[in-house]
Amino acid sequence: MAFNDFLDKVKATSSNAVDKAKDTTKRLATVNDLKSKIRGYKNDKNKLFTQIGMDIYISKKEGTNIDEAVDEFVSSVDTINIRIKKLQDRLALVESGDNPLEEEMSEDFVEEVEE
Repeated sequence: MAFNDFLDKVKATSSNAVDKAKDTTKRLATVNDLKSKIRGYKNDKNKLFTQIGMDIYISKKEGTNIDEAVDEFVSSVDTINIRIKKLQDRLALVESGDNPLEEEMSEDFVEEVEE
């Protein structure tokens, strides 16, 4: 009977190790996905800054009003900043291990960030 107890213990330990490895892999994939999304939004923001610079230059040369374009630019950058903040908050939770993996990249969260 002692040998069977030993085998049960080995089996349980192996199972726990496999589960822990799966959780770690899933967590790392989620972290990488979140970091990738943050980089993407930062790139989008940089493109907006480049575009507004070109728009201002052209408008100044042509003598046209750019107030509407500037307002749209500010709104777009603010939206991107909100999305980045939400992703950074989620990333901090995932990296701290306080967040259950099932909720990390749920469709509700992705839709919430993209709104």
